[in-house]
Amino acid sequence: MVTSVLRGVRVVVGSIGDDIHVVGITLLGHALRNAGAEVIQMGIQTSPEEFVAAAVTEDADAVFVSSSNGHAGIFCPELVAGLRQAQADPILYVGGNLSVSAATPWHEVRQRFEEMGFDRVYPPRTLPDQAVQDLAADLRARGNAGLPEPGSQDA
Repeated sequence: MVTSVLRGVRVVVGSIGDDIHVVGITLLGHALRNAGAEVIQMGIQTSPEEFVAAAVTEDADAVFVSSSNGHAGIFCPELVAGLRQAQADPILYVGGNLSVSAATPWHEVRQRFEEMGFDRVYPPRTLPDQAVQDLAADLRARGNAGLPEPGSQDA
């Protein structure tokens, strides 16, 4: 079922760096499109520079970064710095397997990415609907009054 909860929202989605995992970004892209967003799908092995260029060129409201191999911590600081340098301010999300070691406590992983500048950090197996709900809430919090309210006929 297609809803319009994210009508008019532009979102960049991709796997960062040397990551070749496509399942998470594919499912996320479908969920965002089904919610009415325009999705710019970067695919796999997307460099930080490519994320920045897409966010700026596409005037993205949000950027979703996926990592399954745990290497996001290597590439994401460059992404955040590039967005700042370009004076772009999309809402930043990162999710997946964000640590090379499964023994790293999740709160430490989350804190690391939040300190980098990510607005939300998702653990493995987060459902795409959660990201859709969070994006709508975060856009409303930023003052995007054009989004329909949850439960309205337009949502």
